[in-house]
Amino acid sequence: MSRARIGRALMALCGHRARESAELTDSDWRELDALADQHRLRPFLHGRLTRGEIGSAVPAAIAASWQETHRANGIAMLAQRRALLQAGRVLAEEGIAAVALKGSALAWTVWPAPAERIMRDIDLLVGEEEAPAAYAALRRSGWAAPDLPREDLAGMAGSQAHLPPLHSPEGVMCELHAHVWGEAPLPGSTMPLADDAGLLSRAAHDEALGAAIPSAEDMLAHLVVHAACSHLLNVGPMALVDIDLWCTQRSVDWEAFWKRAAEHGFERPAVLIFALVDRWRRPGFLAHSGTPASPDDDLLVEAEMLLVQDLDARKDVSALASAAAGQFGGRIGQHPLDRAERPSGGLGRAGQLAQRAWSLGRSALDGDTRRDALATARLQKWMEG
Repeated sequence: MSRARIGRALMALCGHRARESAELTDSDWRELDALADQHRLRPFLHGRLTRGEIGSAVPAAIAASWQETHRANGIAMLAQRRALLQAGRVLAEEGIAAVALKGSALAWTVWPAPAERIMRDIDLLVGEEEAPAAYAALRRSGWAAPDLPREDLAGMAGSQAHLPPLHSPEGVMCELHAHVWGEAPLPGSTMPLADDAGLLSRAAHDEALGAAIPSAEDMLAHLVVHAACSHLLNVGPMALVDIDLWCTQRSVDWEAFWKRAAEHGFERPAVLIFALVDRWRRPGFLAHSGTPASPDDDLLVEAEMLLVQDLDARKDVSALASAAAGQFGGRIGQHPLDRAERPSGGLGRAGQLAQRAWSLGRSALDGDTRRDALATARLQKWMEG
């Protein structure tokens, strides 16, 4: 399978097995570069290349594209950090505590350079009851977002992980989270328990970022659940890099982490993710973290391929995985967040559903997509025990 070979070569370039990519042809490199672009890894690969962590086998044209993406992302990261600090100040003036999540907290604290980590948006967690006021405060300060009644915002804060996206005056997107994670992606599945209030109370100001970030254990739990449970590994190899860099530069209380993982229901997802970190990023990670078990090789092989899946097929993979698991639930009405941003009438929604049905039918005929769907269904079943 070409996709498997190229996908594993990309995974290797991101960690300790980088030399395994030395035998790639020019065509292979072009395919790998396209996959790296899709998974937002070009700037990181440029950093690794300049530090001598990859070697000299990368074709010059591809290395140049990595360098250019790194430069462009460096500029974007400055704008995103500025927007993050602006949002934090606005909320602080309202007496609302906010905590930076995921890339917003990682890029400036543990990555080799912020320019190496591409972020689609900035993520801020606030208390559920304060989320409507936080949203309104940002809109008053010039952030663009749908003008929604407070009761609608309160309803979304109670049922969704985040409110409709806001955009800073410079165009930086922010997801204002009322919960650290939301509902399961597959119908009939469950999510680990979330400790939103605890995360907010344990967060601390980070001087390098200039904003509050989660504690070591809270951040690690969030990264594990986000990658394994919320997204079923369709987040790409960057998830392994995030976790490895966080754990090597932060002091994690492993006993406390595993106790909470068992109590809150994310022990198996953590075991899986840590096994992948051990295999592709840092040998010995399982032993260092005190991981209580290790998945079998068959599951790890499937998990690796899910990390480098075609991101354009993610929705179809989830739908086919639901069907494979015997769950046929679907959303006929428009999602609340989509409705808030781009409301569509009956005809418009019918057109959206018809387009989804056409895409799903096409994906069902694609071998890679079918394999990813079946692997996703098996992954979900394994994580739930």
